[in-house]
Amino acid sequence: MNSRTFLQALLAHETEHKQLFHEAHRLSNIQSKDNTVFQTLYNEILSNADGYLNKPIEALTFTLFNLFRTQGTRAEFELAYFDRRRRLAALVIAALRDESNTYISALEDTIWAMCDEFTWCLPAHLNIHDAALEGEEDKHIDLFAAETAHALSETCHLLGDRLGCQVVNRVRQEVLRRVITPYMSVKRAFWWETCDINWAAVCAGSVGMAAIYLLKDSKALLPILTRVIDAMDCFLVGFTDEGACLEGLVYWNYGFGYYMYFSELLKQRTGGKLDLLQSSEKVHRIALFPQRCFLHGNQVANFSDCSRVGGVQPGIFSRLSEQFADIRIASLDYLAQSIDNCGRLAVALRNVAWLNEPLLRERIGLQQGTDFLPEAQWLIARHQAGDQEVSFAAKGGHNDEPHNHNDIGNFIWLVNGVRWIDDLGAGLYTRAYFGTERYSILCNSSLGHNVPIVNGQSQREGRAYAGQVLEISSTETEDRYKLNIAKAYEVPGLQRLEREFVLDKQKGKLTLTDTFAFVAPGAAVTERFITLIKPELVCDGEIRLEAAGKSQLLRYEASKLMASITTERHLDHGGYAENVFLIDLTAFEVGEGTSFTVTLEEGG
Repeated sequence: MNSRTFLQALLAHETEHKQLFHEAHRLSNIQSKDNTVFQTLYNEILSNADGYLNKPIEALTFTLFNLFRTQGTRAEFELAYFDRRRRLAALVIAALRDESNTYISALEDTIWAMCDEFTWCLPAHLNIHDAALEGEEDKHIDLFAAETAHALSETCHLLGDRLGCQVVNRVRQEVLRRVITPYMSVKRAFWWETCDINWAAVCAGSVGMAAIYLLKDSKALLPILTRVIDAMDCFLVGFTDEGACLEGLVYWNYGFGYYMYFSELLKQRTGGKLDLLQSSEKVHRIALFPQRCFLHGNQVANFSDCSRVGGVQPGIFSRLSEQFADIRIASLDYLAQSIDNCGRLAVALRNVAWLNEPLLRERIGLQQGTDFLPEAQWLIARHQAGDQEVSFAAKGGHNDEPHNHNDIGNFIWLVNGVRWIDDLGAGLYTRAYFGTERYSILCNSSLGHNVPIVNGQSQREGRAYAGQVLEISSTETEDRYKLNIAKAYEVPGLQRLEREFVLDKQKGKLTLTDTFAFVAPGAAVTERFITLIKPELVCDGEIRLEAAGKSQLLRYEASKLMASITTERHLDHGGYAENVFLIDLTAFEVGEGTSFTVTLEEGG
């Protein structure tokens, strides 16, 4: 759409500004007894809102703010910062549902406190990418400054006639001063405007939505939206042609979620003339990604910084189901949090405002089968093998992916929903996590993944360290996936490292064979496996894992390999410590050409 046509669409619907996001005004009319998902979500939100009525707003002190600089930790400041956003989201939704003024005073105090903040950015993001803005921290735009601008603008748009005029005016003043004016007046692009990860969609989408709410003048709005749409185009480049998000399902929800939120508001603002969700077939393929990476129930293929489980966000999937006939969901038994840990109003409000429960129930159920994403080099399989539901995921790719882990050749093995061989997913975010120490952290290093250790060396990070698909095939009885992963390592003398997975769909058995070629004999090789289930060395050649009344046997060639089991402590993304068991199978002898075979199958 050219600029003239775009402006005409904006001008034609300028007088309909008050109707923007009209779905949110329907909350007071929803009959919860007929909508069990709505009732579940709203009960939790209402409980939070009632709790905030008498809970003081915690101060964002300099001591908390300065901890990231002095000791590299984020959680202390962010706990208080995000509690304010959770408070806002709960009170807004409760106020929309309850048309009395029960929640208004608490909401006004929350808004006022957020407007008082030194900066809306997180300390961890300040001046990292835009050092030139040092001294103007209140005008720095990161994910959360942009999200805050959107949340406050949307709140005043929906509830402005019930809020004090000073509160509404201050929101307008602060959003313009901190976000929209810097966005349009800076003489160079913000780094995230041209990136191809979640930042592009979240930052640009939030700025765009805030501008739509605050700027009724179409001619003032046009250049902002044009710039936002350009950033959205950059965001889409980060997905593979088949629609895969290499950052994982968590960041698909985050980035593509904000792409959708902006798209739907823009669609309303232009009277349906501009619909980004229908802009290309690639967007459709991106929308299908979640149903390709769920393994069993709420368990997902959690490569990169992704959680092992993922609840369905009913708002996103309701709207996608209305747009695309082939959208499927795993289950409604596993819902995302009603208000997420970061308190994102955009997510929480649309989960109830966009909810189409009857349609979602029609779309429950993922097809069994094998899916291969060639550009991402992911294989994901879900099969029924007798009384076993077998789920398997393996990846190639390269070691410079967004939110990268060094994990070429890694795999995940589930049977009946139990994660027997695992991927740890995201760890606790700290300064070290995104700094030079990243790959000294277990969950990011290949030492924390199900891949070989060669001559004591782990995989290296960087785009050059990559996998190569050698074979992929699928029949009624087996899946076969073969990779060359030698280039993931920087080991002198390593000529070839071929990893082959064979999934027996009838027996529910996985066979892994690694074939090595070295210039000379004498190398050291250890096959490593990661599990959160305590393993037991039954005898030479057999390790048993037991959980949920079931068991799996890991069988290896005792004549070639010696087993050892160690335990490490891992801090997950929420900061909770968990025991990780490392199963190491170390070769007695390695010749110029050597292969090792390991199987995983149901225990007796």
